Amino acid sequence: MRKLWYLAKAALLALALAGCGGGSAAVVVTPTVVEIFSDPTLDGDITKDLATGLIGAPTVATNTMNVLGGIDVNPVTGVSVSESRGFLIFPLAALPSNASIQFASLTVFVNHVSFVTSSAAPIPFLLDSIDTILFPPPIVSGDFDSRFRTSRSLSFFGRDAGNFVEINVTSLLADAQARLLPQFEVRFLFDQARFQNDLTTTRGLIEMDDRATNTSRAPLLHVEFF
Repeated sequence: MRKLWYLAKAALLALALAGCGGGSAAVVVTPTVVEIFSDPTLDGDITKDLATGLIGAPTVATNTMNVLGGIDVNPVTGVSVSESRGFLIFPLAALPSNASIQFASLTVFVNHVSFVTSSAAPIPFLLDSIDTILFPPPIVSGDFDSRFRTSRSLSFFGRDAGNFVEINVTSLLADAQARLLPQFEVRFLFDQARFQNDLTTTRGLIEMDDRATNTSRAPLLHVEFF
């Protein structure tokens, strides 16, 4: 369904461009479109106990069928219990080495948002692009704090539960492609600095669907390139 929508959008754009320019013939070049599912055998999350500071072993999506990210809060005391950082890994074999990225988006299905399910306040996140040459998959506990190449800010909301969320990752993927990385790995993490500086934000934990048996909800990387 998502693929058909993107192809229809590209077709409409091509028709609009073809109609421009008066009576002169126009040559319209449309980008190639590929859609890549993440690898649930490599996807996963890593959780840090905020009371002890201990970082646990990675949890793999094939075992849990989801990926977590954010702050888990005790609903009674309001104390932050743990922080989880989620990792999604997309193989880039379908992209030619000379591909020029025009647009890329990452779509996830949010199963659940804890603590702020009925809240309109944004949960601040960062989305990091990880260098998979320096930090090759599978993920390890040290990847909780591994260095990132590029990053962007985003927000999740209580209303995202039960819905798809599309994130523009054009600049992140273009950087990975320019470095000829074999995988595009992203890390979802709570933006603590933004939370501290922006009183309109709140804490929360998101659960993204990542079941190999249900690709209609699997994390999807949509890429348009020349």
